[in-house]
Amino acid sequence: MIFDTISVYFENPATDALGYEHVEGKLYCGRDAAELHFKEKDRAFRKTDPITVEFDYSEIEKVEFQSGWFRPKILSVCTRCPEKLKDFPGADVGKVELQVSRKSVSDARKVAAFIEYKHSEVYLMDSNSRLEEKRGDLESGI
Repeated sequence: MIFDTISVYFENPATDALGYEHVEGKLYCGRDAAELHFKEKDRAFRKTDPITVEFDYSEIEKVEFQSGWFRPKILSVCTRCPEKLKDFPGADVGKVELQVSRKSVSDARKVAAFIEYKHSEVYLMDSNSRLEEKRGDLESGI
């Protein structure tokens, strides 16, 4: 069953004892694009604003959901545009790992299939536009 939208909530714990780089937010997969909303935990003398990064489905390479019995549930998102993830704490080059909250585990399992479906829609639209362009070239040449 394919849904129109899916939201996955996540919370990545701090990477050090002082609580720096604690991130929480949501990955929203809409009809036309995916959005990564996140906010770093505020510090004593530094307040941070929420950040929203929008990805077209053609910019997302792959999404994997990893789960284990006693391990955190992790949703890995790889993109073709690493510069869009430059503000996300702990992001590798073009890859971000999100520790999925308990209430979103069932939705996180569906995200990979949803994005694959959206990839096929984008590919179909691109193929159709190329076909129409070639058809127009052939008709104008005759």
